[in-house]
Amino acid sequence: MTDDWSRWLDEAPEGDPSDDLARDPAPVVRLRRRGGRSGGARRPILVVGGCGGAGTTTTTLGLAAASAIDGATTVAVDATAAGSDLALRGADKHLHPVNLQSWVYGRGDDEPAPIEDCLSRSTSGFGLLWRDATPLRRRATYLTVARALDAGGYTAIYDGGNPIAGRQLRPLLDDADIALVLTIPARVDAANRLRVTLEWLDDHYGDDGAGVVADTTIVVSHQYSQDDSRVAEHLREHLSGWVREVVEIPYDPHLARGELVRHSELAEATRAAYGSLLAGVAS
Repeated sequence: MTDDWSRWLDEAPEGDPSDDLARDPAPVVRLRRRGGRSGGARRPILVVGGCGGAGTTTTTLGLAAASAIDGATTVAVDATAAGSDLALRGADKHLHPVNLQSWVYGRGDDEPAPIEDCLSRSTSGFGLLWRDATPLRRRATYLTVARALDAGGYTAIYDGGNPIAGRQLRPLLDDADIALVLTIPARVDAANRLRVTLEWLDDHYGDDGAGVVADTTIVVSHQYSQDDSRVAEHLREHLSGWVREVVEIPYDPHLARGELVRHSELAEATRAAYGSLLAGVAS
């Protein structure tokens, strides 16, 4: 383990660092909407990478499967700037030819098309909306997407890819009701670079966003069997009291192949990790 880890934020949480209270999870102070969501939908989640190759797509698929298995009507949404392989990796039941842009455009009357007619499908029970590099039409943004999904009673899990400062993600980051999951690979260099992302979040959303860092869950994704298991431990030590939680996704040969992901073929420990992650993020 190298000794040049980032010191994260310049000031420690109030109180004696040795005090047990200083190690409690940071309070969640982002403002939530009042009342329940439409149709019993649960809190939406935005998954963003702290660097390239951070596992945002597999994390999105794992969360979506766990959400669907838990009974929520769930849609995994490609929220990257130019389109990812979300549907190609997750639609193990049916890959629908209609993309997100066409769904939003609908029949040309500024209303999205019926979503059930446009979703790709996973055998785990969730739908997928894929996109390509063409822009959203008619001045639509991901706020348009979020409102339509919420109105339909869907729980949305967004794959935001990398970087977090992407222009298309601003409407989702502006929405304090959307939980934020920040993923990194289990590497020392990725953990060190995480400080840049957290400081960007604090600079842009620390006041108006009412504590976005405190409402952020860090996911350490083990993408290789030899990944350093001490990365998550280090993050817990240095970020305790600043972020909501640090969660590890274990190495799984099924995910490591980079092919179609079938939730049923994941190791039991991997499925359990996604379930625990969902429970913590959605609470």
